[in-house]
Amino acid sequence: MSYKILTDSSCNLTEADIDKMGLEVVSLNYILDGVEKPSYVKGQVFDHAAFYKKLSEKVPASTSQVTPQLAKTAIKAMLDDGHDVLYIGFSSGLSGTYSAVCLAMEELKDEYPQRTLLAEDTLSASAGMVMLLRHAVKLRDEGRTMQEVQQWVADNKLSVCYFFTADDLWYLHRGGRLSKGKALMGTLLSIKPIITLSNEGKLVSYSKAKGRKKAMDYLLEKMDEGADREMAAEHGIGIIYAGNDADAQVLAKQARSRIKGVPVELVHLEPVIGCHTGPGILAIVYMGAKREL
Repeated sequence: MSYKILTDSSCNLTEADIDKMGLEVVSLNYILDGVEKPSYVKGQVFDHAAFYKKLSEKVPASTSQVTPQLAKTAIKAMLDDGHDVLYIGFSSGLSGTYSAVCLAMEELKDEYPQRTLLAEDTLSASAGMVMLLRHAVKLRDEGRTMQEVQQWVADNKLSVCYFFTADDLWYLHRGGRLSKGKALMGTLLSIKPIITLSNEGKLVSYSKAKGRKKAMDYLLEKMDEGADREMAAEHGIGIIYAGNDADAQVLAKQARSRIKGVPVELVHLEPVIGCHTGPGILAIVYMGAKREL
């Protein structure tokens, strides 16, 4: 029986890539200045520049996860078309979306006993989710079963490593990851936090650097140390940014010079995660050794 791969908007894929990969997507929402909108709408191009300009002006911003009802509607449509469903989703350490989709699947199992519904928590987001999804699609297209695809994601998801630096510490303070005093002191002294994604899929403090350039150098050093060259050649390196195109281009150029011949992809961060990181985030994502924390 055929199956569909379902994911969510936190994968940060473009509509062209979603269509090319044959994915189904449910969207998280963001609320900017009191107006709620889905992060991903088929046929609409998101204006990153306008969004991050508003965030830099400290326009009130928040988010909401995928609801069980929205997930249920999307999954039911695939089941009614005769497909089993494999959900490969946003880290449960960052959102309740994974739990909401799992709840929807549980509710549908009795209604569709002849269908198979599976879910795998990537413990990742954005560029790292994309690395896992692209290989999942490759396996699907090679004729692998959904159980085999799920197992590959389960076996490899903790090899997706992230290191971030933030430019605007106000957002980290608002999200509870920095005290007000540390955020203020870091801003005054130009101390840039280095953040990683843990084995639980949560953002955790890792180190710090003095100034933007040294923070970017630190990200590159972690990539040098941790990236598996063979895996990097297959899955590439991801550079995530948020309204800071020039910094992202510099980081990408330096990454290419350090690991020759490896594809480096720039990913403009979608608005839901962007609401929590703020403008100016930079992250380097690669596959290599297991996560450190």
